[in-house]
Amino acid sequence: MTARTTGRLRGNLSLHRRKARLWTSAALGDPVSAVLCLPRGAAGYARYERIRERGDLVRGRSGLYMTASHRICDEVLRSDAFGAVPTTVSKVRLRASPEEREGGPVLVHPLDDSFASVDPPDHTRLRKIVAPWFTPHALRSRRQFVEQVVAERLDRLAPTTSLDLISEFAVQVPSLVICDLLGLPTTDHDRFVRWGIEFGAIVDGARTPGEFRRTRALLDEMSRYFSALVEERRRHPGPDLVSRMVEAEREGAMTREGVVATSEALLIGGFVTTSNIIGNGVLALLAHPEQREVFTADLDQSDRVVEETLRLDAPAQYSVRIVRRACEVGGVELPVGTPVVTLLAAANRDPEVFPDPARFDLSRPNLREHLSFAAGIHYCIGAGLARMEGEIALRALFERFPLLRQTGPARYCPSRVIRGPMSLPMRCS
Repeated sequence: MTARTTGRLRGNLSLHRRKARLWTSAALGDPVSAVLCLPRGAAGYARYERIRERGDLVRGRSGLYMTASHRICDEVLRSDAFGAVPTTVSKVRLRASPEEREGGPVLVHPLDDSFASVDPPDHTRLRKIVAPWFTPHALRSRRQFVEQVVAERLDRLAPTTSLDLISEFAVQVPSLVICDLLGLPTTDHDRFVRWGIEFGAIVDGARTPGEFRRTRALLDEMSRYFSALVEERRRHPGPDLVSRMVEAEREGAMTREGVVATSEALLIGGFVTTSNIIGNGVLALLAHPEQREVFTADLDQSDRVVEETLRLDAPAQYSVRIVRRACEVGGVELPVGTPVVTLLAAANRDPEVFPDPARFDLSRPNLREHLSFAAGIHYCIGAGLARMEGEIALRALFERFPLLRQTGPARYCPSRVIRGPMSLPMRCS
């Protein structure tokens, strides 16, 4: 038996032991472990409520803290005592070896190497580079393009036959929009869609050797693509965001890894969130026919549909922060290095903030107070773009097909972090 095989067997045994301890803790009543053991693709709301029942800040048997409180989540997300923690695929970095670095692209992870995973002052400097593409003025200038993309995609839907609303519409619109913003060729559109689907399935962590291999293969493909794109933009810059980041690298404001990772993060985040807003919004309207009637009678409420959809079914169910400076939260003293999981989806259903929280209600007066885009300095930079795309898409969809109906069960993304349908059979009559 080789040393590599021995190491692999030991790693598998360690992984199985950790999983067994987690499942045992969940079986013994630890609500934090129960959330961590949630089947991928399943709704976690019932388990989130068990966290809420235990208090504002709940410590699991492993030492991990979780909160379902809107007040505590908001406090943690905004506090400078906490820092960002990327949702990595592994505690072991999936970077290329020094030899691979010399011979080709550096393997990067968008959640490890982009500005989303760093704190000030680096975060401030990096975010400032991409921010101009997401200002209200910049978004208004793109509105007509988004409306055009939506109309073209709707023209392709066959109203008399069953279709998959997600693959044929919900992912098509935002992926084409983000391609335009980044300056990516639409001929690679299908590849980007596949990346988004695959990344959504592994974003909350690889659990088996096969998943580790698939994750590395995905990151390798993405890194190679964007490394080649960066080199091309060095030779032929354009009026796009990737070109601006390449310029920032030349100025010393970004690293090569940062440009590649941020490009990946913007591509994936740029359409996964919006496609889930569209899919979750359609499902919510179909499940609440009285609210659907309210919406179809006044399509100008598309912005409220988007906000209530974000509140009811957060596309990103949770976010993790780590204590950088010892502090007290919810009456609990937290030492440096303590990880805290802010259950955004649970905060959005906090009955102290949102009465009758499981109900989809367009008349809810404070529906915009959700935390689906997080809060504080790490508030989602693409929130405005996602909102605009969701509003335009849902309005046009129900204007064109007011009798839209579901013809089969939705199949959800196999993830604990990402919440949204991967497929949704519909008839657009």
